[in-house]
Amino acid sequence: DAIKDALHGFVGEIMQVPPQFSAVKIDGERAYKRARDGEDMDLAARPLWVEELTLLDRPDADHAVLMLVCGKGGYVRSIARDLGEVLGCLGHVQSLRRVWSGPFEASEGISLDQVEALARTPELDRYLRPIEEGLADLPELTCTPEAAVKLRNGNPAMVIASGVEYGEECWVSCDGTPVAVGRYKSGDMHPSRVFVLPS
Repeated sequence: DAIKDALHGFVGEIMQVPPQFSAVKIDGERAYKRARDGEDMDLAARPLWVEELTLLDRPDADHAVLMLVCGKGGYVRSIARDLGEVLGCLGHVQSLRRVWSGPFEASEGISLDQVEALARTPELDRYLRPIEEGLADLPELTCTPEAAVKLRNGNPAMVIASGVEYGEECWVSCDGTPVAVGRYKSGDMHPSRVFVLPS
């Protein structure tokens, strides 16, 4: 009951301090590198949206199985650490499994052993999903073939957009083919990742 009660404080918009061993940058250097060098850092708390945090099982007095649904940038280790503090004990993650991300579900995946067994065979292709599926959570913009060339070379280019905010992350297509992912700014897409056509 104490665990269930404590979980309410971790749902909704929360502030979370990343773990010392994390990829957060401090003065241009990753926190994990500084932590490995023995440095103790004061990492700034960041906002995190937690949709759901549920107690699934309590196999014994020292273990709890939780399910977390959260936004981008969440640290499960920090949830365990902070939950332990609220409960007056220590907490850490023993095992972690991501069961879905965006449109992808682990239950629909195949194992690394299967990938290796099917490597360089046409059978592997049937497991490949279109790039567009991985971009489903982002707004789609379109561009001309001329703009697509600029974007694929990593340069900003004019796009056709509707209902997109300045600075919003989007993806661009040209004639139905994905071109780039980036930020929309004043009529232009500033690419952060590009999709190169096979030659």
